[in-house]
Amino acid sequence: MERLEDLDYADDICLLARRFCDMEEKLTRLKEEAELVGLHININKTKGTRVNTSNMQKFRLEEMEIEKVGSFVYLGSVVSESGGTEEDVASRIKKANGVFVQLYPVWRYLNISKEVKVRIFNTNVKSVLLYACGTWETTNQITKRLQIFVNKCLRQIMNIKWTYKITNEELWRITHQ
Repeated sequence: MERLEDLDYADDICLLARRFCDMEEKLTRLKEEAELVGLHININKTKGTRVNTSNMQKFRLEEMEIEKVGSFVYLGSVVSESGGTEEDVASRIKKANGVFVQLYPVWRYLNISKEVKVRIFNTNVKSVLLYACGTWETTNQITKRLQIFVNKCLRQIMNIKWTYKITNEELWRITHQ
């Protein structure tokens, strides 16, 4: 069985290991290989996170301690000690809400059909909301949080006030969701 050993994108590298000694070895090999082509690891930008482990030994490189962090963002996704799904979902909802708010003039504009507004929502807001969702642990709670956000947005787009009695199923039907 093959295991994912690292994630590389441009000058960002995320090393993965199951054991502390494996990570130490990877850090040393990375430093050596980088030096062969004239590159150096910036220890001040290097961070370490432990996911689901009790080993709290500090990672070191060239006798310098690597800063331990509870979480970090890699290519737009949150990686954390708990696995990151909850933090990543919260971050995605916040980012998608920011896009939704920026589009308020579109939602309010009467000369744009509701069908076009829903298409704009799907392509601009939902794409931000669901970016990298394939890496999330899917739970009922996470699905519910995402659906609540989507429903709230759709109700605003469709100009459905909270006093109106409309089921979520009816909302999805009229918005083709």
